[in-house]
Amino acid sequence: MLNFLMQLIPTAIILGFLIFIHEFGHYLACLWSGVRVEKFSIGFGPEIIKWTRQETVYAISLIPFGGFVKPAGESFAELEGRAPAAGDFLAAPKVKRLIILAAGVLMNYVVAFVLFVFVFWTGHPVLKAKIGGFVSGFPAEASDLKVGDEVISINGKLVKDWQEMTMSIFENKKSDLTLGVRRENHDLQVVIKPKTSEGTNVFGEKKQISRIGVMPANEYGFEKYNLAESIQNSFLTTANLAVMTYKSLWYLVTGRMSVKTLSGPIGIMVMTGNAARAGISALLQLTAVISISLAVINLLPIPALDGGHIFFLLIGAIFRRDVSAKVQDRVTQVGFTLLMALMVFVVYNDLVNLGFFNKIKAIFGG
Repeated sequence: MLNFLMQLIPTAIILGFLIFIHEFGHYLACLWSGVRVEKFSIGFGPEIIKWTRQETVYAISLIPFGGFVKPAGESFAELEGRAPAAGDFLAAPKVKRLIILAAGVLMNYVVAFVLFVFVFWTGHPVLKAKIGGFVSGFPAEASDLKVGDEVISINGKLVKDWQEMTMSIFENKKSDLTLGVRRENHDLQVVIKPKTSEGTNVFGEKKQISRIGVMPANEYGFEKYNLAESIQNSFLTTANLAVMTYKSLWYLVTGRMSVKTLSGPIGIMVMTGNAARAGISALLQLTAVISISLAVINLLPIPALDGGHIFFLLIGAIFRRDVSAKVQDRVTQVGFTLLMALMVFVVYNDLVNLGFFNKIKAIFGG
């Protein structure tokens, strides 16, 4: 029970914070655009706290995995036959409506960027490129490498940590690898002919990769940058993660990546719990990654999401005629149903990946 709470509490805090930031973006954009906000809610289910201020109802609900900002006059059905008036969402120019719809996604990107700047600037632990052992049957075992050696370069290119080292080895196209090694304050070079075999990249694509068969020593260093470098690294990291997320979604849709790789709320809870135990830096990095994922997903042209509303707005702008409320409602209902079906699937997928059903079978002797 304690382990479950150690995973649930940081997950609820992180998702609650990111959802608040997302909705706060919509809220600020409404205020800037002169659109009245009827309700600002964080969470769903029974309302724990509710208060009213300047015609806006603010609420915090029991389940923190959701939230919404309700602008006044956002649909023609709501107007009940009257023309949009000042303060209504539909009365605002299309550009301002677009900004309101996109503001939540923008805020998620901003939060991710700021968190990465903070992590790079204050420093974070990284696994050293130090040899802790060898994998039997691979070239490193019979080479001049020794346990305790620290790899500082691959084919003349400096490597800062274990991840950089392994990526340089995996992507090697040469017949031989020249490893720059530091051993007891002495630098030397070790030449190894890597073993090439079929593997998969982060998208599940099969490709030929090089391996030498080394294991880490599980020693960590501390990496930090000045503010200018942190801003640059944060921008590149945020952009790369966004592109990778869109690429992953495209691979899922086209069948090039298995849907079994999808993770839902339970998977996020487990990852968050593990990150919380690893320290504040790991937790902040995971928060930034989740924030980017929320931004990417919300911007997809799926009805019931921000991207779906933006899609309808752009269609109306292109054809100079708003998509009828009846069509929007029907398409939104279908989109919402598909989203709920997807949520059920990813929860089931999380349970399968965690071995939940195998444990149930074991308990009941199945």
